[in-house]
Amino acid sequence: MRDDLKSFFLAPKTPKQRQYEALRAYVIEGISARQAAGRFGFTEKSLYALAHDLRRAKLDLFPRGTTGPNDRRATPYIRQKVCALRKQGLSVIDIVESVKDENILLSQSTVERIVKDAGFGKLHRRTTTQRGLSKKNTVLPPPSQNLDFDELEPFYADCQVAGIFLFLPYIIESGIMDVLDKLPLPQSGQIGKKQAFLSLLALKLIGGQRLCHVRQYDHDMGFGLFAGLNVLPKPTYVGTYSCLVSADLCRQLQKQIVSCLRSWEPTFFSGSTINLDFHSIVHFGQASEMEKVWCGARNKAMKGVNSFFAQDGQTNVLLYANADVLRKDGSSQILHFVDYLKDIKGVVDETLVFDSRLTTYKVLDELDRAGVKFITLRKRSKKLKEHTESLDQNDWKKVKLPIPKRKHQKFLAYENEIMLKGCEKAFRQIIMKDHGRAEPTYVITNNRELLLETVLMIYARRWRIENKLAELVNFFNLNALSSPIMVRIHFDILLSVVASFLYRRLAEDLPRFEKSLAPEIFRRFIDMPGRIRFDGHNFELHIRKRAHIPILLGVKKLQAAIEIPWLDDRRIHIRFRP
Repeated sequence: MRDDLKSFFLAPKTPKQRQYEALRAYVIEGISARQAAGRFGFTEKSLYALAHDLRRAKLDLFPRGTTGPNDRRATPYIRQKVCALRKQGLSVIDIVESVKDENILLSQSTVERIVKDAGFGKLHRRTTTQRGLSKKNTVLPPPSQNLDFDELEPFYADCQVAGIFLFLPYIIESGIMDVLDKLPLPQSGQIGKKQAFLSLLALKLIGGQRLCHVRQYDHDMGFGLFAGLNVLPKPTYVGTYSCLVSADLCRQLQKQIVSCLRSWEPTFFSGSTINLDFHSIVHFGQASEMEKVWCGARNKAMKGVNSFFAQDGQTNVLLYANADVLRKDGSSQILHFVDYLKDIKGVVDETLVFDSRLTTYKVLDELDRAGVKFITLRKRSKKLKEHTESLDQNDWKKVKLPIPKRKHQKFLAYENEIMLKGCEKAFRQIIMKDHGRAEPTYVITNNRELLLETVLMIYARRWRIENKLAELVNFFNLNALSSPIMVRIHFDILLSVVASFLYRRLAEDLPRFEKSLAPEIFRRFIDMPGRIRFDGHNFELHIRKRAHIPILLGVKKLQAAIEIPWLDDRRIHIRFRP
């Protein structure tokens, strides 16, 4: 009956039992050390060493096993905390993440055990929205709403592009916010019209690809604070806001904003010439009701919209923009602009500069009868070129335009009076040749007070509006249509005009950067992170010092506290620290 147990004692398997049986045979049974060691797989010296350790109590043949805690590891406070969070409808994963804010590290199994012991059942399956996630499994930001300073507690918040706060004093001084108060712009109970406009303007100031591409900023409390919100509105709201703005309201908004900017900074609108030009914006969508327009960049006609721009010839500031231009109305856009300018300042005393494709001879005659000066090009024809070749060489005048970077400064010019088809009066014509082009260029104007050289100098600087359009395309993403609806395009362009002016005004206060374009100003002064602190009363914006910060320290507007009307007249201090 007991034979099957003998092997347990005679052939032990664990090290501790082998040591015990070898020492027992050597001590109790009295056999020699050689025999005892050989029986249990030890050497004679090893057995003597074990006996030596046993005499000095260094050998523990029967170690006690460790036992776990007699009670649960979770304290009563942790169990109460978990149960309170479960009552709020949080899942096990949400509870684990929530208690981390109090430096409480719990595993999912521990939370599951506490919830089960407390008698809670499993949660019903929730949608991604109910779990605070999008369809792409990204965390949804909180709903955007106006800041309530009665409930707002002190906080710290990071801002990815803290430099946009440098525009605050300029926005406040410009009076744009007063214009928004006067007009019935769309708003809701959660987002006011000022907050909505500023949230869209903030995205323009940072050069976003599209207004609706805001997902990388929708958790940024700094951008929300700039607009007077907790966070920026969702992409759907941002992308469709202007659908609620009628075409007439959009035109009124542009007229009043430009009038306000003209009153604030009249020197930016004091040029004696105005450059005019069209820009085609292509729409690549499938379902588009847009007509085909000529796209010079692609050298073909494509579905899109023609936009019309007017620029101060001296300061390069945009004065007017219109995106709702049909082909049949393209030639009359200059007349609409003249009416717009008369409504703002009462008179048009500037000289309008544009190319030959902007309008027709009939419209030129209307401008002349209205007393509006212009400089433009005449369309070439075979008969006109033959007449130019027949002119006596002695009638040509040598002219030099002192434009530093112009390759062909010296050329020949011929001036005469011509009658254009459909016009009542003759116009002044200047023909240029040997000026670096294969064919002569024909400049016509009704301004007879300017010298020949001055007329050509003015038209030569018309390329400035093309540079401005390139800036709008590259930085303000003018070619990125928000939709094929004209009003939305017009509203998007209006935001680009306002953002462009703010950059131009900021550059004026930056020594040695007065003529820099928006991309350079953004890269050097605006595109820098910061941290915002609210102490319960006012705000502080901390920006880490960079190479060009000393220039900003010289701008007086940025050194004093800025009182922000749409933030309950709270103040914000901009601090630069190492």
